[in-house]
Amino acid sequence: MTDLDTDEPIRGPEAVRKSLIKAAVQLMAMRSPRQISGRELAKYAGVNYGLIHHYFGSKDAVFAEAVAVATEEMGERWDSDGILPVNTSDDAASYRTFAKLELDEVRSPMTDLIHRIVRGQATATGRAEDDPELLAQVALCAALQFGWGAFEEEIVTGLQEFGVDRDALREKVSELSMRLGDG
Repeated sequence: MTDLDTDEPIRGPEAVRKSLIKAAVQLMAMRSPRQISGRELAKYAGVNYGLIHHYFGSKDAVFAEAVAVATEEMGERWDSDGILPVNTSDDAASYRTFAKLELDEVRSPMTDLIHRIVRGQATATGRAEDDPELLAQVALCAALQFGWGAFEEEIVTGLQEFGVDRDALREKVSELSMRLGDG
């Protein structure tokens, strides 16, 4: 059994590629790609190590594709819905990918996401993309969005002494974030 919870062997080019990308996203949510070996990635994905090189050429190419996929998924949500409310679902853990990511690129995936958030929020609210209030809301909400995704577990753990319920907290955080969008 792989760490991706499947009893079925991973077969076929598309299934292998998807499994490696999914494993890369999940592993990057825990550690930087530089801390993850190709063998660990393959094992987690439930595929032979040689398939990384066969389908992607290198472990780094798998991680680059995983970042592209995660970025696109987040961007699609923001294209249509704007940034609010803060994503408090279990899917928010994908933001850990960006918190742990160490890229040596001139332009990071975060820059592309911020641009998409501005465009999505401008469309969702009917405001101009250069509206100073919109840009301030995007900055604040992006900090909340990524901060919540990156540190939800630590936040919840820190509040357990006070009897916090994770689901109730998620709902309240989402509700409060909506107020930010109302200006």
